Amino acid sequence: MVGKVAKISVLLIFLFVAVSLLAQSVEPLPLYIQEYYKAYGRFPKPPDWVKVGTVFVYQEQVGTGTKGVDAYSTQGYNVKIVVGIDKNSGFVAGLQWRITFDLRGNIDFSSQIAQIQFAELESLAEFLSQIARVSPVGVEVQGGYLPDGGFYFAYASGDYYGFTRYNYTLSKEGVLVSSGFLENTSGTSSSVGQLDLIKITNVQFPISRLSQEILRNNYTYQGAIIEGMTGMIMTYFQVNINFDKQVSDGIYSFDSAAITNYTSSRSKVLGTDLIGPNYINPQLLKGEILSIPEIGLRWMVEGQGQMGGIQTGVYIQGVKIASYEYAQNGLLLQYIFRTSMGYQQGRIAR
Repeated sequence: MVGKVAKISVLLIFLFVAVSLLAQSVEPLPLYIQEYYKAYGRFPKPPDWVKVGTVFVYQEQVGTGTKGVDAYSTQGYNVKIVVGIDKNSGFVAGLQWRITFDLRGNIDFSSQIAQIQFAELESLAEFLSQIARVSPVGVEVQGGYLPDGGFYFAYASGDYYGFTRYNYTLSKEGVLVSSGFLENTSGTSSSVGQLDLIKITNVQFPISRLSQEILRNNYTYQGAIIEGMTGMIMTYFQVNINFDKQVSDGIYSFDSAAITNYTSSRSKVLGTDLIGPNYINPQLLKGEILSIPEIGLRWMVEGQGQMGGIQTGVYIQGVKIASYEYAQNGLLLQYIFRTSMGYQQGRIAR
């Protein structure tokens, strides 16, 4: 009986914390994942067919809306490639590339390794039901199962100063199919966004252990953010990458410390045996590393680079958006990639 009361008390604490965070416009799906992990000590299990090399391709649209009329000013793709899976915790590490185009034709590219999230629909439905019961005035939660076995839910909160709305659709296996947001803080103009799954595919990656030499050394990179039209350097920066710890089998954590002309910051970043913040498994440095013909995305080896390493290039619909040069052992030597304002480049400090 004591154990049951304790479990209920913990659950209520989670719910009150969750409602408090939702009232602050924290996204509900990541919050569900967080609370699920607190309750069960693991993440929602991905479908059995998800493996290293599984690719989720989403179409992304972001912009502004005026008086309810959507106007997307930026469109593109959000590509999530599974590069590591922890069988014990259910954590799925993904190389996530975001490639967007604005109305002027400017291309913005960003890359990170982050968690790819899934849901267990039964627990998600229960989570939303509990949230709905304790939500304050001004908060609305809706959702339910779809005819195909999938699940839809929406969360909205608002007051005199504005409102926020999130909506999600998931497949019956807990894969994110679509998501959207609408945020209004001024009463007239709104920020809007939409993400839609357009393709699931698989690419073949060699599975092999990464060299401990690369993992456990410390590295410094220096570079600049450059304005495209004038070539003016807007910001100088230095990034230090230090090995932190092994999170699980084949997944690692690193300390990243960044210093610019104006600011400094520290963060934890992820890496796997396949790829990390400043390395790649050298087994990948052969021919075509990645190809997704449906959206015209290619990452391929291009020969010898300026620093004597192996040059690779990333292309979208025939346009080069990034270059990475690696040493023979997979260590990143230098890089350059497109941004909406110009480009960012950096190289290892010798």
